[in-house]
Amino acid sequence: MKTKDNKINVVVFGASGHAKVIIDILELEGKYNIVGLIDSYKAKNQNIFDYQILGNEEDIPELSKKYHFNHGIIAIGDNWTRKVMYEKITRANPDFEFVTTIHPSVVIGKNVSIGKGTVIMPGAIINADSKIGDFCIINTKTSVGHDSILENYSSLSSGVTLGGNVYIKEFSAISIGATIIQDIIIGKYAVIGAGSVVTKNIDHQVVAYGVPAKFVRKRAVDDKYLYQVEETVKDTGIVASDKLDVITGKHEWSKVLNEIGQYDFYHTYDYHLTARLQNETPFLLKYTTGTVTIALPLLLRQIDETMYSDASSVYGYPGPICNGIDETFNNEEFTEALQEFFIKNNIVSVFSRLNPFMPCQEIVLKNYGETVQHGKVVNIDITLDVDEQRRNYQSRLKTHVNKSKKHCVVKEAATEQDITDFVEIYHENMGRVNAKKYYYFGEEYFKKIINSSDFKTLVLIAKEKETGKTIAGSMFIVTNNIVQYHLSGSKNEYLNLMPTKLLIDEMRLRATKKGYEFFNLGGGLGGRDDDSLFNFKSSFSKDFKPFKLWKLIVNPKIYSKLAEKNKPVNKSSDFFPEYRANNN
Repeated sequence: MKTKDNKINVVVFGASGHAKVIIDILELEGKYNIVGLIDSYKAKNQNIFDYQILGNEEDIPELSKKYHFNHGIIAIGDNWTRKVMYEKITRANPDFEFVTTIHPSVVIGKNVSIGKGTVIMPGAIINADSKIGDFCIINTKTSVGHDSILENYSSLSSGVTLGGNVYIKEFSAISIGATIIQDIIIGKYAVIGAGSVVTKNIDHQVVAYGVPAKFVRKRAVDDKYLYQVEETVKDTGIVASDKLDVITGKHEWSKVLNEIGQYDFYHTYDYHLTARLQNETPFLLKYTTGTVTIALPLLLRQIDETMYSDASSVYGYPGPICNGIDETFNNEEFTEALQEFFIKNNIVSVFSRLNPFMPCQEIVLKNYGETVQHGKVVNIDITLDVDEQRRNYQSRLKTHVNKSKKHCVVKEAATEQDITDFVEIYHENMGRVNAKKYYYFGEEYFKKIINSSDFKTLVLIAKEKETGKTIAGSMFIVTNNIVQYHLSGSKNEYLNLMPTKLLIDEMRLRATKKGYEFFNLGGGLGGRDDDSLFNFKSSFSKDFKPFKLWKLIVNPKIYSKLAEKNKPVNKSSDFFPEYRANNN
């Protein structure tokens, strides 16, 4: 469908930073009229540049009639996801046509062919007799040598250089700044790490990295590799074990969780990638024997100026998960396998917070290290009738919730501005309580949590009725039958209205209606159960669950040397591991 000025009406599928670049190219080409964007993960009517999100791909038949389009382009960086989106679009509209967009600065040699749906970005050079397939991405300042081939759904990141006669097979991704010398074949679904130099052929479904590039690991066809590239392309340095599977890719990680069935969002791949610190590498250990499966998620950390590492858990309530286990389970073979793995990988100590709602964690870890109670968490028993739940409220809390209802209205955060307001309020709240720097999560953290496909995130915001101003927000995360009260904040000037109490009360009602089982409010600061934060939470319920920690010294000799070298400034500190106490 064309406009009066003979331009083709198009939509852009996706609303990320990648979409912004594609919009810029479409505008510069001057032959397309962008009628809007289509995205399943962002709110309708939100704007990217001057273009509105119209709906999601399921709305295509209706939207195409309303906005008069039958052409578009997929603005999704991940190769596999791009193919999934193509299939969704064609199912919704089999006659839909995909355009190719090429930045005006691109240099294209003789006899070059370029397939449908492909994007070629500023400064790229495509030399003679090269063939670019359908739905490919050739990013900024890439160079494709003569007679090279990129099969469908393959991609070159910024600054990639291909020699002559290079063959990139379908769904493969070449990361930023990599160089591939002439006459090389890159197999299907392969990922080449940033800055690598490829001098030999690369097999199918392989992650390769380095100078020269070497095999790092196998990968599933739908493993993600873009939003945290370093997690999938770098050599983690983890030495495999005969008795334990070491998992670092999302596809396999998620598969294990689904096999076990009982897990919380703190066990997921996405949360580990989002919450980890820069020097921490997430991995999942899987142990299987007969009908028993145990999985333990951890973060690997290098100990500075040594050949050793230690392992810790992600912030929150993770710990091991399992199935096929009861009180009679003998964990000796499992703990022997763990010990062998930890020693082989020069891991000195292991620390993990445990999850109060996961069964058999202490049975799995019995007689291996030390499990200690570190306080309590507050659970609202949402299997009870909502009126009975409310009867368990402290009397003052009922008064506060009623007061807040009188002055505030609760709604779900649905726009980018709602999320921005929530983040600002959360940071203001952290400042008021003098929180440590670690807790000042950036806006990117919130976006990754909200957009994750591993769990469901709901942000509720409270608006003052009189002004319509957002005065508080709370983030709740749902996985299986567990609701976690994750992050929250209220504006200082509206604390007297106690809007956070109203938000928790509203989530309690919603969670009960959905039939969930646990609503964890957490404990006090640092796991305490005797501070003002715990007192606030315990006003909702007296259904307390024990919060426990697992501490393991794998190598006592090295642990003692490290502790002696890095003696805690606070001698009464019980921080574990002791040699990291001064960094806490």
